[in-house]
Amino acid sequence: MRFRVSGFGDEISDELSVQLGVMSDLGVDALEPRRIQLPGGDTKNIVEMSDADLHVMRRMLDDHGMGCSQIGSPVGKAPLDSDLQAQFRQLEGAVRAAQVLDASYIRVFGFQPVQGGPLPADRPAALGRFQRVAEHLASLDPSLTLSLENEHDLYDDTPAACAEFLALEGAPISMCFDPGNFVRAGVRPYDEGWPVLAAATRMVHVKDYDTEIADWAPAGAGDGQLADVLGAADPKQVAYLSLEPHLSGTDAGRGRDRADVWREAHAALIRILDSP
Repeated sequence: MRFRVSGFGDEISDELSVQLGVMSDLGVDALEPRRIQLPGGDTKNIVEMSDADLHVMRRMLDDHGMGCSQIGSPVGKAPLDSDLQAQFRQLEGAVRAAQVLDASYIRVFGFQPVQGGPLPADRPAALGRFQRVAEHLASLDPSLTLSLENEHDLYDDTPAACAEFLALEGAPISMCFDPGNFVRAGVRPYDEGWPVLAAATRMVHVKDYDTEIADWAPAGAGDGQLADVLGAADPKQVAYLSLEPHLSGTDAGRGRDRADVWREAHAALIRILDSP
């Protein structure tokens, strides 16, 4: 059984038609929508799209034979003292998108410090806020799952911190394991992260980071231990590998066609998957 592959199309182009064209040509199974420009429209975050917009998206996905892996929402990527009702409104937009696009997961984060770095002493406040997000999702649609993405400058920056978020009650919560983000947090993804989080992982973001150059790198070219992570992951448990390479802003990708850079990132992932 092979992994199903998804990706962030907005790293190819803002235009959904371009995103889907490139991804379907590569045989990618699904889109993880974040920023979308529909034909004749403006670029919007997925949580801001109207029901009419979402139904247009659904038809375009169907036309390309592609699904929606999870909703790439910004929920939880906000300071601890930000308006929680604004987070709820973003979550409500993500739920609408998930329902129309037939996605089971909503990507979320563990909140930002008001200033400075994430201190363990402040984590209970972040956990309390996240608990309220989980409870709100359960009240909106209990069939959906929050998909927690680790981030180096948020309160879910380490494997132990992620485990605390995953243990919260309310809506179901699973792990969106991001090796590149763990590297930036000083964590060895496979050696230190995978033993703690493998059982809860349903999404793996394919993103790598090279500490020597302090920048993003193609899958397998950095310190993200992606070959080890993907070699250990079970395709029956991990719903999607989702390509989020972040390469267009690097020295190797800057000024180049974003679609070409994304194709190269996809090729790097396939090399790992095809290696013995």
